[in-house]
Amino acid sequence: KVISLLIVILAMGLMACSSETAEVKGDQYGMGLTLAQATPLSEVFTKVADLNGKIVRVSGTVDDLCKHKGCWMQVKDGNQVLTVRFKDEAFTLPADALGKSVEFEGLLIAEKITNPLDSGSGCAEGGEHSGDAACESERAEKTVHKAAQMRYTMISTGLVLL
Repeated sequence: KVISLLIVILAMGLMACSSETAEVKGDQYGMGLTLAQATPLSEVFTKVADLNGKIVRVSGTVDDLCKHKGCWMQVKDGNQVLTVRFKDEAFTLPADALGKSVEFEGLLIAEKITNPLDSGSGCAEGGEHSGDAACESERAEKTVHKAAQMRYTMISTGLVLL
């Protein structure tokens, strides 16, 4: 009976470990990371057809971020750039995140831009991004993705600045 009890306790301990977030050292934002391994951003772009619409953990460098309140970032790895929005605006990043290495997790979305030169803007609809700092991410996305006719975004649930 003692051996059976030990086996049950060990099994429960292993199950508890598997449901925890992945261990990463750094400043954590959002819900944390759950996937065990990050894929470099450059590799994500080579596998975008397979990863589109899936939850992915990605690594890269913060190349740009919302200067108004830190509610989005662009991550760069070489020439590849991905716009990352934070799910339900549940967290924001400080201005000093710029240039730091980051690992983040979320839903990857690759979509064809129907009219990349469209000047219409819906980013001020929520009223939070008005004035001079309005629509930074929209302008950045149009600049980066105009030639490619594709928009690459991720809705992140959590990240770690390394």
